[in-house]
Amino acid sequence: MYSGQELHVEEHGGGAPPPYPQDQRRPPSAFRVLVRAFIAACTVVVFVALLVWLIYRPRTIQVAVDEATLSRFALNTRASPRPVLSFNLTAGLTIRNPSRRTAVYYDVLWAEGFYRAERFGRAALPLSFQRGRRSDAVRAVLVGSSDAGAWDAGAFGGDNQTGVFPVDLWVAGAVRYKYGGLMTTSATMLSARCPLALKLMAASSRVECTVISF
Repeated sequence: MYSGQELHVEEHGGGAPPPYPQDQRRPPSAFRVLVRAFIAACTVVVFVALLVWLIYRPRTIQVAVDEATLSRFALNTRASPRPVLSFNLTAGLTIRNPSRRTAVYYDVLWAEGFYRAERFGRAALPLSFQRGRRSDAVRAVLVGSSDAGAWDAGAFGGDNQTGVFPVDLWVAGAVRYKYGGLMTTSATMLSARCPLALKLMAASSRVECTVISF
């Protein structure tokens, strides 16, 4: 007997303690490994491209018409089946690469003349490479004849009376950019519009062209 006290006996279950739960996760499949590797590679490529762009920062190519002369612009309405436009347009152009660290390759470069949205001539431009911060003067000579196109002879007659012909000179081509000695991009299209108001046998003033795409 135990006076004033009670004996409390804590009973424990018999046997070994329960085992710790085991990790039931399966190892990643080969497909998941490939996906993760692809995402990691894309991230690295994007990071490197962004870093190169931040370092070199290519700027838009600049194009200007320094002077343009229209020595012939005549319409033969008796030609069949359409009137024929005879033309002789000479334009002095300045093409500038304003980027400091980026060089430009011109795979192909040309100038085209448009009158009332119809092309009347095309000439290749002799420029293939530009270093950074360089300006080059090139000359475009458009000589020949072409169909008058969709515009009517009355519109030409009106311009002929005023003595001013609205001509758009477009400079276009395929260009590639070289970032130092690191890399050269794939070809992209350059397109610049130069709106001109030309008089016969009179040199125009300088016109800054609008680069539409590069």
